[in-house]
Amino acid sequence: MSHPEATAFADPSSARLSVRRGILNLLSLLAIVIVGLSLSSSWFQPPPQTQLDLLQTDLALQASRTLDDPRYQDLARALLGQDVFKVAQNRYQQTADNYAERLKRLKRLTRSTPAGESEATSPEPAQSPEVDPALLASMQDLQTELDALWLRLGLLYAYQEDLEAARQQWQQIIDLERPKVLRAAGAMEVESSQKRAAQVLQGLWGTPRRILPEAEVQIRNHLDGWFEAVALQQLYRLQQRSDSLNALNQQQEKLALAALFRLAVVGGIPVLGALLGLMLLLGWLGWSLWRKRPLLGSAWEVPWPGIGAQAVLTGWFLGFIALNALVPRLYIIILRLGAEQLSPWHQAVALFLTYNSGAVLGAGLLYRLLHTYPGWQRVLQVRLWDPWLLWGLCGYWVALPLVVLAAALSQLLLPQAGGGNPILPLLLDSHGWGARLVFLAVVSVCAPVFEEVLFRGFWLPTLSRHLPMGAAIVLSAFTFALAHLNLSDLLPLTMLGVVLGVVYSHSRNLLAPILLHSLWNTGSLVTLLVLGGAR
Repeated sequence: MSHPEATAFADPSSARLSVRRGILNLLSLLAIVIVGLSLSSSWFQPPPQTQLDLLQTDLALQASRTLDDPRYQDLARALLGQDVFKVAQNRYQQTADNYAERLKRLKRLTRSTPAGESEATSPEPAQSPEVDPALLASMQDLQTELDALWLRLGLLYAYQEDLEAARQQWQQIIDLERPKVLRAAGAMEVESSQKRAAQVLQGLWGTPRRILPEAEVQIRNHLDGWFEAVALQQLYRLQQRSDSLNALNQQQEKLALAALFRLAVVGGIPVLGALLGLMLLLGWLGWSLWRKRPLLGSAWEVPWPGIGAQAVLTGWFLGFIALNALVPRLYIIILRLGAEQLSPWHQAVALFLTYNSGAVLGAGLLYRLLHTYPGWQRVLQVRLWDPWLLWGLCGYWVALPLVVLAAALSQLLLPQAGGGNPILPLLLDSHGWGARLVFLAVVSVCAPVFEEVLFRGFWLPTLSRHLPMGAAIVLSAFTFALAHLNLSDLLPLTMLGVVLGVVYSHSRNLLAPILLHSLWNTGSLVTLLVLGGAR
């Protein structure tokens, strides 16, 4: 052993440092494993784009009445096309097939589906110690959503007078049997209720026609929007309730017009924004090449070490995972409510507390590292009197076409990828503006501020110290996307992160990417609210 090696081996501080690095590496490996498991589990969840597509489809069906109105016919044809019902039928059928395939995969994981049995509608596996309760819950949720799709598909077929295809869709729900393991916690009640709804619809379009008890209650409980209206129209015709039928038709005419304008907003503004963004991107690239300006900013002079950045990211991620499990449970205990009793307002507050507890943890870790290194303020800069507003606005428009292309590529490469933002179903279920304002605070203020400080203000400059600027921007963007823990958003969020990184590398002002991020999240939230109006 050489003399320096002997000295290092005998130095207790060096030994402690080696132990700390070993522990940090193990914790980082644990974080990577959690990310991998989360991405793999998201594979079995419906992708958010599927839900958005169905919302837009429902809105198109709601607006279909305007195709016969001379005042709005041209706009309706431009937005809806000529065969809106066939398009809706195909989209719902593809979604149902997608959900059935995911259900097959989950059943294969339980290793209990008998050979030769149809897995799309076969009973779920019997309970065994090896079956994860979370897996069983996912299977129940998927089956419930698949039943809802079959109900709506049957109505689309019935509306187009394909009564045999409609009967087959509803019969799948009626014939499906579930074992006791998936009937816990109210699942049996949901199953029997869905069967009753399918039987009601079969009776309304069957031969002979039959009106089952509580038919209207079942329709209103299990259907909404255009589907509810179609079923109620058939019920009122059979009951010869002309007054109710006329009132329903008048209501649907008003809703159709509102849906048409919602579609114009959802479809028109993003298209115009994407065109503007494409022109801005091409203009900026052309100007940069003509003036021989670099497309990326220069690297930062970072005073803190790379191992410090590793400690902050690892500590924040593992802490956030723990808080994500702990804070909602504490909130439920304090309220003395069950998880199923939480209203949208309670869920919004729980989300606010959970996210911000993780943000406070991250801010604390950042401060603990940075305050020992003079000059860190030159990296994480915030300046009010600066062209950050222009960078943020232009970056938002440029991000629109790029992220759309990345999302299309993601659907091509990962057509079965699932997951998505957990706020989406909570937002769609919320009806009061109190809960929606809390969601807006999390999505449009809290998330942009903290995530841009962490990923652009801290992590990107750290990477630029060790990598070329382009590689640092891409890697920081990929880390940003991974932190959202779902496959379906991996490529689109990476592209968004790249635009955010380029904006920060030029502006050198955190307000620019914060503004861009806030505009992006707010636009997505508003789109969800507009699409949710179909319900």
